[in-house]
Amino acid sequence: MSVAFPTLPYAPRAIASTPYDTAWVATVPAAQDRSDPRFPSALNWISANQHADGSWGSQLPYVHDRIICTLAALVPLVQFGWRDGDRLQVQRGERYLWQHAHLLHREPCELVGFELLLPTLVQRARAAGIAVPPYLDGFAEERRKKLALLPPQLLYSPAVTIVHSLEFLGSDVNALQLLTTRAPNGSVGNSPAATAFLLQHVDDPAAETYLTRCLAGDQGHGVPVLEPCETFETLWVAYHQYLGGRPAAQLLAPTFQREMQLALSATGVSLSPSFPIPDADDTAVALTLLHEAGIAAQPTALQQFEREDYFVSFPYERHPSTGVNIHVLQALLRYPDYPGRDGAIAKILRFLAAARQHGTYWIDKWHISPFYATSRALIALNELPAEYRRTGAPLSEAAVEWLLQMQSEDGAWGFYHIPTCEETAYALLGLRSLEAPSERVRRAIVSGMAYLERQQAAPRPALWIDKCLYHPTRIVAAAIEAARERPIAYGSPQQAC
Repeated sequence: MSVAFPTLPYAPRAIASTPYDTAWVATVPAAQDRSDPRFPSALNWISANQHADGSWGSQLPYVHDRIICTLAALVPLVQFGWRDGDRLQVQRGERYLWQHAHLLHREPCELVGFELLLPTLVQRARAAGIAVPPYLDGFAEERRKKLALLPPQLLYSPAVTIVHSLEFLGSDVNALQLLTTRAPNGSVGNSPAATAFLLQHVDDPAAETYLTRCLAGDQGHGVPVLEPCETFETLWVAYHQYLGGRPAAQLLAPTFQREMQLALSATGVSLSPSFPIPDADDTAVALTLLHEAGIAAQPTALQQFEREDYFVSFPYERHPSTGVNIHVLQALLRYPDYPGRDGAIAKILRFLAAARQHGTYWIDKWHISPFYATSRALIALNELPAEYRRTGAPLSEAAVEWLLQMQSEDGAWGFYHIPTCEETAYALLGLRSLEAPSERVRRAIVSGMAYLERQQAAPRPALWIDKCLYHPTRIVAAAIEAARERPIAYGSPQQAC
C-alpha cells in the first residue's frame, strides 16, 4: 500500500528523524496485505541509514543508543526483507549486537525507558528469528523495579509518562486498553514508536494520520522520537538565546507568554499542549524566561516536583535529573515568594555537591554529554547571591578546571573523543558566565570560538536522551549561536582559575 504524503508547505522538523521510531513505523503491516509494509518509505529509510559497523543510531557511537536502534531496525528488515541486501544488513546488525552489547555497563547514562524497552526488543527480535546475544537478557530485575513504582491502574493512563514508551508492553498488551491511550492528535504519548505499536494491533485511522503527518515532516522518509514538542522547543531556543545575551522580553511572542502564565497558574508547563503531563524542566525554564522578560508568574507549580532531597522531572521516575535541578535553582533565585525557597535552594546545592562525578563535573539523564550539565551548573552557580557563594564557589572552581583540562588542542570539546560544535558551545557558555575570568579562561574561550567558526558546517550528532538519542535541530543551533554571541565578562581576572 502506498501512502500519499501532504504536499503543503510544512515547518522544518523540530527533531531529526531517528532509527528507533522509524523502525517501529516500518514494522506496521499494510491493512490489506500484512505481508507488505504500510509505510514502505520508512523501510527504505532504515535500509539507507545503517552504519558501517552494522548498527543504527546517532553518528556518535553511544552503545545504549546503537543497541536499542539496531534491535528495532532489524525486525522490519526480516519481516519485509525481500530485497537482495536485506539479509546482509541483518547479518551485519546481528554481528554488531554480539560484538558490542557487553559494553553497555561502561556508559554513564541510560536512555528513557531502557530497562522497560530492552527486554521487549530482545524478545521481539528473537521471535523474528534474529540472533541476539544472551548477555542482553540481564534487565528483567530493573524492569520489575521500574514497574513497581507505577500503580497498575495507571499502566494505560495517558496522564503518566510511561504512555510515551507503551511499546514496551510487547506481546502482553491489551489492545482495547491501548486504544484508550490515543490522544486527540492521533498519537500515543506524542511518540511515533508507541503510535506504530498501537497501529500494529488496532487499525486506527487517527493513528495512521498522525504517523503520515510525522513522515511528512521529513518528506516522507523518517520520523522523530517525539512529535509534537513545540513548547519544549520554543522555551529551549529562547533560553539559549537569553544565555547568548539577547533581551528575554524580545524572545517570546505575547500569545506564548500568556499561555505560559496560564499553565504556571495551574499545574505547570509540559512539552506540548497535546502532552498533558507537566514537567519540572519546562516549568522552571518558563519561570526564568518570564521573570527576565518582566512578566508576572506564579512559581508554586514547582511544588509538585519537590521531594525531600531534590526536585524530580516527573512523578514515578527512578533517578533525579541534575539538569532539572539546575534549572529549578535558576528559577528559585528569581522568585523569593516560592514557599520555603531558602530551604529548597540549600537542598539543590547539597544535591549538586553530592551528584558530581569524581567531585568535579556533572552528568544528566536528558543529555549524554557532561558538558551540557556542567555548563548549566556553572551558569546557575555564578548567579548565586552572596549568602550562597561559600557553598557554590568550590563546586564552580572544580568544574572550571575540569572544563579547561578537557579542551582539545584544536579548541573543541567532545566527551566521547569526537569533537562537536554542540559540546563546544556548552563549554563556552559555561566559561563565559564567569564574572571575572582569568587569562587562562579567556584563552580557552578564544580557542573555542575559533573552532566554532571553522566548523560551522560540521555534522551534529544526536546527543539528547529520549528512548534513543535525538537531535533537536533548532535548539542545538540556538545554543551554538548563543556561544558565539555571548560577550566575555571583563571584570578583574580571578588568578585562581
